[in-house]
Amino acid sequence: MIDDLLVRGEKARIKVKQELSALNSYQLNWKPDPESWSVGQCLDHLIIGDCLFFSQLNKITEGLYKKTNWQQWNPFSGLMGKILVSQVQEEPKRKMKNPKILNPSQSNIEPEIFERFFKHMDSLLEYISLSAQLDLDKIIVTSPVSDFITYSLRNTYLLLIQHEHRHINQAITLKNNPAFPVI
Repeated sequence: MIDDLLVRGEKARIKVKQELSALNSYQLNWKPDPESWSVGQCLDHLIIGDCLFFSQLNKITEGLYKKTNWQQWNPFSGLMGKILVSQVQEEPKRKMKNPKILNPSQSNIEPEIFERFFKHMDSLLEYISLSAQLDLDKIIVTSPVSDFITYSLRNTYLLLIQHEHRHINQAITLKNNPAFPVI
């Protein structure tokens, strides 16, 4: 499981490097319409979303994590994780409403976003790697979106990796839009 997640995470990094990393500032911020996200916003959204988990993942991988009473007794932990993993697919079946806490920056995003993205991917993949000896199903993580939502570490990692691919694919689709600026 961990090896598969690491391979899929590395594939996400490679897709960004090969498909997107040569874009300039203008291309990074181009949108086909005001309601869409730009390539830069897709990457910014991933960094924001993943980093919201990093405090918990750091405690888990350092052996400092203690379950709260709610995490221990929440009867919906398994269900919520499975629902989220099934909803946040790499190839979206439908558009989803984004929680405000995960909104990307509305200002211009500079090409330094790639350096930030690759550093954040290093951190995410390191947390996954450090979890190899842990029981991914017994460790329960609280969603940064709502304290009510909890799910297993296994589903957390599946969700994060699928989420990476979902928005990287969205960014690549934008880049391949016929109206995308070629400079």
